[in-house]
Amino acid sequence: MNCVYSLSLAFICILLRLCANILAKFYRVLFCVVLVVFLGQFCTASQERRAQSWKPEYPLGSGRFTLAEIDTIVLPGPVTKPLKASLHDFQELLAASYGQSPQIVYEGRPKNALYLLLSEDGGQTGGAFSITRDRTRIMVRGADESAWRHALYAIMEDMLGARWYWADELGFEWAAVTRLFFPDRPWCEEPSFVQRRFHPVSTDFARRNRLNSIYSFNHNLARVFTQELFEQHPEVFAEVNGRRKAPRGHGGTDPQPDFTEHRAVELAAQAALSHFRAHPESTSFSLSINDNVLFDTGPATEASVRPLRYFRGRPNYTDLVFTFMNRVAELVFDEGGAWTSSKGEDRYLTALAYYWTEPAPSIPIHPRVMPVLTSDRAQWHDPAFRQQDRQLIRAWVDSGAERVATWDYYFGAPYPYPRQFNQWVGESLRFMADEGVDVFFSQLPAFWGLDGAKAWLGAKLLWDAQQEVGVLLDEYYERFFGVASMPMRAFYELAENYRNEHEGQAEWIKLYKDESSIALFSSQVLQQMRDQLSAAERILREAAPVSPPGRLDAGRFLARVKVVSEAFRLTELYAAFNQSRLALVSACLDAAPKARIEALLHAYRDADTAYRSYFEAYFDDASVYAPVRKHLELGQSSPERLARGVLEGAPEEFRSLSQDASLQHVGEELRNFLGPTLPEVEGWNFDYRASEHFKVEASHHASGRDAGLRVSGADIVSIFRTFPVVSNKSYALRLTGSWKVSLDNRVHLHVIWLDREGRTLQAEMPLRLPIEHRAEPVPIHLPFDAPSNAYDLRVRIVVSRQYPGDYLDLSELDFGLTW
Repeated sequence: MNCVYSLSLAFICILLRLCANILAKFYRVLFCVVLVVFLGQFCTASQERRAQSWKPEYPLGSGRFTLAEIDTIVLPGPVTKPLKASLHDFQELLAASYGQSPQIVYEGRPKNALYLLLSEDGGQTGGAFSITRDRTRIMVRGADESAWRHALYAIMEDMLGARWYWADELGFEWAAVTRLFFPDRPWCEEPSFVQRRFHPVSTDFARRNRLNSIYSFNHNLARVFTQELFEQHPEVFAEVNGRRKAPRGHGGTDPQPDFTEHRAVELAAQAALSHFRAHPESTSFSLSINDNVLFDTGPATEASVRPLRYFRGRPNYTDLVFTFMNRVAELVFDEGGAWTSSKGEDRYLTALAYYWTEPAPSIPIHPRVMPVLTSDRAQWHDPAFRQQDRQLIRAWVDSGAERVATWDYYFGAPYPYPRQFNQWVGESLRFMADEGVDVFFSQLPAFWGLDGAKAWLGAKLLWDAQQEVGVLLDEYYERFFGVASMPMRAFYELAENYRNEHEGQAEWIKLYKDESSIALFSSQVLQQMRDQLSAAERILREAAPVSPPGRLDAGRFLARVKVVSEAFRLTELYAAFNQSRLALVSACLDAAPKARIEALLHAYRDADTAYRSYFEAYFDDASVYAPVRKHLELGQSSPERLARGVLEGAPEEFRSLSQDASLQHVGEELRNFLGPTLPEVEGWNFDYRASEHFKVEASHHASGRDAGLRVSGADIVSIFRTFPVVSNKSYALRLTGSWKVSLDNRVHLHVIWLDREGRTLQAEMPLRLPIEHRAEPVPIHLPFDAPSNAYDLRVRIVVSRQYPGDYLDLSELDFGLTW
């Protein structure tokens, strides 16, 4: 019992000691809590005693300031139309989201306000901005008004989820909000490209997606070297093949000036300095070459480009033109002192690195010469071209120029099908931004239904080239087409993947304005694309009855799919029209039975009528989502004369108006030092662009030696002749030929009826050779009836864009009267 008692007493002592320790710790913690509360109250009381009357008192959690709390916008003064439109968007979206619209004031220092301010140091170019928070005041700063616009749209995008995927009201959609509060730290954004321009794209779409235009660099020498200047200084104008032509003020037809003439350098510098004096705020003046290759062919130019070098098959004139640019820049900047605009911005002379001036220079470039690299980076599907273009970009960036620009070709119209290359948009923009190219321009005649995400995706990446293309496209399809996102994505990706796999070797804006460009797409893939559109429409119609109105309105998604479907219907009808034309041409060339040709002729006429009727209705609708009509009015060949020639048969009588239908060579001619040597054929003339592999030789099928014409390696060549005719008489053009024509290689026959004064009465394209290889010569007979008042007929065979292995072989070519 004593042992038990002793153990119990010991246990009780231990228990009491533990309780004492626990109570001691509890009181220590309690004391600390009381002390913290007391000090907090003391500090708060002290702050309250020190607070100024104008400073707000923040409740718990007030560090999170939201967009909904903005009730005032403070402007420094009157605003321009673009800023007014941006403020209107801002007010409307806040009203839609929070039921209230902030008022605009021009003075005072209100709380809960957004202030637009100019940066004290001028800030960055291209619309860079910063947003800082001073309690309940949000300060938006930038170098100019454009920065305020970009900041407003950044706020709308990030804090409201606003998106303008297409132009106009149907293009707007809500997306995910990525910022709930204005950050405590500065919110700063600087664009990857200081200029971001698509032309022509809706000004509202451009403003809302932070596109802009700063520099000018279009073809401009025709405006500098004018007819008036020609009368005063003819020596500064190019002498092309021994002839110096007076300019007409047209960049497409006026030859370039003589870039070796020092007086031409002085006159160009004077033009630039005059421009900067007249426009002190201007940051650029374009001295870009005219849109042709009519360069001087005199001895000085020949000496400057020798030894001849070629790039992508074309003569390399980069050093010739950019030596001229360097000399002008020295007069304008080094001697003239026109370094900066009235706003202190750097100035540049701009010059297109275009066609014969596309390759990188072997000479250093003056830092204030801005080269503008022209390239169709949709062609990056060709690995060799992609690698070469990357090397070219690096070389130009390392040329000495402070700033390098790019002119891309994001068409769109005039291609009558979805020209999709989102992968290459993403890869090329990121590559250029990483390498230092920061001025962007592209033609993009908006064809919203067929272009899809192209304009929006491009705009997003031009602002921030490091964004993930896949993430942006996920957002586009999911937000813009809702529950129909999967089939709509499949529709566009079918077009993109098929184009990547089948377009083949890269070429300058491949298939541009080509009536047979639609031949790229098979009827099977077009049907697969239509199936995806049908699936999208079905999904949305089923979803519409149960879809609530508002931000997930299936009706709006369905309206967008309808825009795509209507545009693609134009593609389908054009494909059927072109296929019917090709079928008729092939049957005629194969000498098919007349019944077969008559049936195909009727089918062609029906397809022609269906396409043209829909074309008219489509543009009569005048939808904002259709391109400008002229962009899709492609020149078209008609096989009707070819079919008529087969159905009527050869005429009983034919009197040739040619000296020699066999095209016998009577000599050789070297037009200029660029070459090549061409055969002389009585009555026939050649006009061409020089290219590395271009040659014209005797036909492989001619009956005699040195007769006929075989053309290969042509960039573009025209073989033409003018014949006298009599009104209302019957004539025929007869030719025998073989050919290999690749996709994008174009071989056309043009005829133009002229009156006595040389004015055009009628013009037509009665033959376009199909994309095929026809090794054995084929006779072709085309009947004509001269219109009233006809005096001459000009016959022209045009061959362009020949790829390796392509050729046109003419063993006979004749024109004459029939009866």
